[in-house]
Amino acid sequence: MSDTNLAESAKDKFRDAKTMATDLTDGVARVAKDTASQFGDATLDMANSAKDKVESEVTRHKSVGADYIESIAQATERAAKEFESDLPQAAHYIHQASEQIQGIADNVRERDVRELVGEVQELARRQPTLFFGGAVLVGFAALRFLKSAAPVPSETQGSRILREQREG
Repeated sequence: MSDTNLAESAKDKFRDAKTMATDLTDGVARVAKDTASQFGDATLDMANSAKDKVESEVTRHKSVGADYIESIAQATERAAKEFESDLPQAAHYIHQASEQIQGIADNVRERDVRELVGEVQELARRQPTLFFGGAVLVGFAALRFLKSAAPVPSETQGSRILREQREG
């Protein structure tokens, strides 16, 4: 074999290797692109599923919150009735407050969560002091609600034995 034939053979082998490398690179890029697309679709599906679950839970809690606000409106209305005979002017204002509270409960119940969040954000921008005061009141109300809804801890076997030993 001559040097020319050897050089041509080397060039052919190099060209073949280069073609194979190009094909391999294209194949890997295609597989990577397909995998990334599938991963992106799976991630999007997971994100949508998580979003749906969060929205479902928020809607459920929104209903519970609306019920709680409505119970405050009813208590306020009962308080107004107590004042009607002695302080009719105060009863009038308490009735108005009760109606406003009932309106808030209806609003919470009927509106979409995103709308409510947008309105709260707008209120926070326009009236930060009112928003902060309301947030404090809502926090106290939520704490009271959670305390009243918390299960009473049951007596454990160890504490029951100690109590029985002290009594007996």
